Amino acid sequence: MKNIWQIKDLIDLEYFLGRKFREPIEDKDADSRNFDRNAYLSFSGHNHRADDPSYRKRLIRHWLEKRRAQEKQGGRFQVVLPGDAFTETMGIIRFLTVLIALFFGAGLTWSLLSYQGREPVNVFTCLWVLVAPQVLLLFFLLLSVVLYKIRILKSFKMLYPMITTMVQGTLRKIGQLAERRIDADKANRIRGTYALLGKTKTVYGSVFFWPIFLLSQLFGIFFNFGILGVMFLKVAITDLAFGWQTTLQVAPESVLRFVEMMALPWSWLFSPPIAHPTITQIAGSQMVLKDGIFHLSTGDLAAWWPFIFLAVFFYAFVPRIILTGAGFYLKRRAIESIDFNHSACDRLVMGMRTPEVDTVSQPYQARDTEEKRTVSHTTAVEKTNATVTPAIVLVPEEIFDQFKDSRLEKKLHDSLGIHAAAVISAEMDATNDSNLLRQTFSENQDHQGKNVSYRTVIILEAWQPPIKESISWIKSLRSATKGNAGMVIALVGKPGHNTAFSPPSDMDRMIWEQAINSLGDPYIRIESLGGITIQ
Repeated sequence: MKNIWQIKDLIDLEYFLGRKFREPIEDKDADSRNFDRNAYLSFSGHNHRADDPSYRKRLIRHWLEKRRAQEKQGGRFQVVLPGDAFTETMGIIRFLTVLIALFFGAGLTWSLLSYQGREPVNVFTCLWVLVAPQVLLLFFLLLSVVLYKIRILKSFKMLYPMITTMVQGTLRKIGQLAERRIDADKANRIRGTYALLGKTKTVYGSVFFWPIFLLSQLFGIFFNFGILGVMFLKVAITDLAFGWQTTLQVAPESVLRFVEMMALPWSWLFSPPIAHPTITQIAGSQMVLKDGIFHLSTGDLAAWWPFIFLAVFFYAFVPRIILTGAGFYLKRRAIESIDFNHSACDRLVMGMRTPEVDTVSQPYQARDTEEKRTVSHTTAVEKTNATVTPAIVLVPEEIFDQFKDSRLEKKLHDSLGIHAAAVISAEMDATNDSNLLRQTFSENQDHQGKNVSYRTVIILEAWQPPIKESISWIKSLRSATKGNAGMVIALVGKPGHNTAFSPPSDMDRMIWEQAINSLGDPYIRIESLGGITIQ
């Protein structure tokens, strides 16, 4: 399947989800109330198969495109979405990176190869300055990857803190650029989106690391391009001479063995004297401080430049090209691995698939009173295979008897689009309940298949405040699930006369939301399992 997501799309998605769920007031106007539903209906009209593994990704992407189009319609200001601002900023950073890399690479090589005719350029100095540092950087990168694979390091990205700080600092200033083109309110939202990106590692993993990695490889490519360009230019327009010398008593034969070993990557393409100088040329280019250079042969002094050129090309330039290709591949894989199962996307998809029905009734009224009409705003998730998400449901044992019948299954389906694969009684003991949850997950996945994405639903009474022990218990249950397994805290109010699914009060729900949001886990969300009636 062709990848339909890019990093700028993820940024815009976080921006719009943030406006929808963190700033709910602006999404309550009459024009936008049915937007999600209309987007879903237009998507469904194109015969998308619900059993397609990419169905959820395509649905959310369709919603994003509709949301972008809506944002850009009829605005007084030129709309700059965060994804566009990110792309533009990264383009500027890449351009500056290329210029800086060329300048440093060319400047370093020009000064190193400045030959005044009195003393040849030392070959070992060239290798030490132009090749050795880059080889060491590549070695440490490879070492960190190996240590990460064997789980000694938590991350192999530690080589890039300086680059990351530089890019983050540049992106932090995007609000200043945005204020010149859009109103201050939207500029503040864009800055808030970039601040949000630093908290999305749990959801997006390494996706936002790869642009930094690729930026460093871009610097390396053009740094070496500057080295090679100046070296070729110096050879073409000047009479450049190379020689070697050392305080150690090293024979030309030892130097030959060294250069033969270094020339292995390109020795199958070239033969001496292009691949490396011959023993005669090595001996003829050895410098002795007291003798000067007048006794050295011009041909021998010029024989070293192809070797140095090829050393920079194969040991510094080519690895950067390979790492760039690997970076693009791994970035694409990281984006494709995003399952969009976190809480905000769950809420979005549930809202898109939930028809809204307004019913009008005339309740009993006393004589001589004005007629009163009650409008009930109800929702019910469509009964399609695409909407049913299996879940393990935990109910505290003190209220377990109230939720044993089929009404729980119907309520979960109608309110959350969830099918209860298993309902278990929780003892409110972190260790026992975590082990029980882990075991239930394992049994259901063995039966249904490893690729089935389960949620965890915890039914709690909202009127009981989220004390420290309750939050600790929830965190323990969360650690017992997979990293991207969503968790829903389903709140109910105090039981009524005929139902256990009375709605929680707004104050109770707000208190629970604040407590759960403080955990900073994007896969945990609060939902009301009780019904809601709007009069």
